[in-house]
Amino acid sequence: MKTAQSSRILQLTKKLCAIPSVSGSAAEENRCADFITHCLFCLAQKHPGRVRVFEPVCERDPLERKAVFGLLRAAVPTDKTVVLTGHFDVVDTQNCGDKVQTAFDLERYTEALREQPLDETARKDLESGNWLFGRGSMDMKAGLALFLASMEEWADDPTLAVNILFWAVPDEEANSAGMIGSLRTFLHICEEEHLKVVAALTGEPCFWTAETKTVPAVRPYYTGTTGKLMPFFYAFGKSAHIGNYLHGFSAALLISEIVCLAEADTALYEGSGLDLLAPPACLSMEVHRNGYSVTVPEEASAYFNVLTAAKKPADVLRWAQMTAARAAAQARSKLMRALLFAQDKGADFPDIDEVNVVTFGMLQRMARQKTGESFEEKRDHFYRSLPKDLDIREAALKECSWLFLQAQMPRPTIVVGFLPPYYPARLNRRQSPDEQKLRKVMEEMTEQAKVLSKDEAVRLHEVFGGITDLSFLGFEEMREGAKQVGENMAGWKKLFYLPTDLPGALDIPIANMGPAGRDAHRSTERLELDYSLNIAPKLLAETIQKLS
Repeated sequence: MKTAQSSRILQLTKKLCAIPSVSGSAAEENRCADFITHCLFCLAQKHPGRVRVFEPVCERDPLERKAVFGLLRAAVPTDKTVVLTGHFDVVDTQNCGDKVQTAFDLERYTEALREQPLDETARKDLESGNWLFGRGSMDMKAGLALFLASMEEWADDPTLAVNILFWAVPDEEANSAGMIGSLRTFLHICEEEHLKVVAALTGEPCFWTAETKTVPAVRPYYTGTTGKLMPFFYAFGKSAHIGNYLHGFSAALLISEIVCLAEADTALYEGSGLDLLAPPACLSMEVHRNGYSVTVPEEASAYFNVLTAAKKPADVLRWAQMTAARAAAQARSKLMRALLFAQDKGADFPDIDEVNVVTFGMLQRMARQKTGESFEEKRDHFYRSLPKDLDIREAALKECSWLFLQAQMPRPTIVVGFLPPYYPARLNRRQSPDEQKLRKVMEEMTEQAKVLSKDEAVRLHEVFGGITDLSFLGFEEMREGAKQVGENMAGWKKLFYLPTDLPGALDIPIANMGPAGRDAHRSTERLELDYSLNIAPKLLAETIQKLS
């Protein structure tokens, strides 16, 4: 079977990276979509009977960004289809210092880094000449370039025995509005074109792992992707002038205790060995107040990144409730000690209040009861009053604060729930024939990669330790997760939604089959050239052949 030309992969990678399609920059993301569409239309003009192109606007995306589909028919008619998917948005370049714009020009940026201080590994890679630096180089425009260049070759290949459905989306780095908003189009194409999807391969790269005392650095392939939840804690304290500190209850104290307990909590660790997932990590911790004040902070919040494999949203919500209760007890105990000390000094203060812990779902129900029939109208008005460019997590937290006022709840209280987005875990359970086949093929490809790379630095993992859009290719997980998450997610169906109304079932086995690189999202993001341009195309072609 034909393989993509290395020069074409490199050319497409550079052109794609030159478009600064940072997540949220709709014009640039759509410009990148249009470039990909142009490549596919050129292919369709050469092969009008075998290639179809679709460029839908993503459903319910306020920025009206576009996804891109390209269907390449097999040389001999068949319904068997392999999806090749990936995202064309990138993270911003703010960590690139004074080279914010240069980072999108891979050759210039690589050369510019020669004058910059780099860590030992990055310096060694730079001087080897085998690495190309710049934003999007490995995460993940080289993967899209690999897919496009391969399809150009396969369109002329009489041995292509399976249909290829290329699917590129925006916004993966932020909220997955691209994948979620084009799922309906994907199903429509599959139905209209009579496609039976047997596997989905992402062009996400093999992220070189870090070497440890016991495990060498490797390029990891995987047949599963982790789930992601963002539990939040919103503390509503009790106001008091700072001079009457013990008359109040600091929300900052409550949220600090929560962060100390939740950060890196081993209770949420999942996996083992090479498949051990990262622990909970605080992504934001903030006291909410308008300007300077000498009153005890009344509102504070924190939210966390939690990766999951087997744990369900209900499990994580229970953990959040228990963590909040423990933090509340510790905060109250601290204040009780301060109270006893003050009393020993002859001061007189009231007892320290007990802290309530409620879920976001409970808060919503109480607010609805207090507000009555006008609840939805008032909530819609609240959302319309928010700035249009407000981050959806910040908007969701503001909804929590608004609901607390509507519910007229006593203080102090801690509200626990989820913030958007939500990613279900997708694992290869070896249950269906398609799952078993893809796992077997990936095991074979991993061994082949070891031989081709000549360094043995390749390994097959159960799950990718980060987040990918592949989470949404299993409808049962998505629907079940949505039931558990929806009731307790701030902003549900207002700021974030999952298309649980989609018809039928979807259970597509997944894997990565892209290039290789290091340091995604960092100023030293880079693509490993020899592996990505010469070995990855062979592995991809052989994978497609084995799946056909």
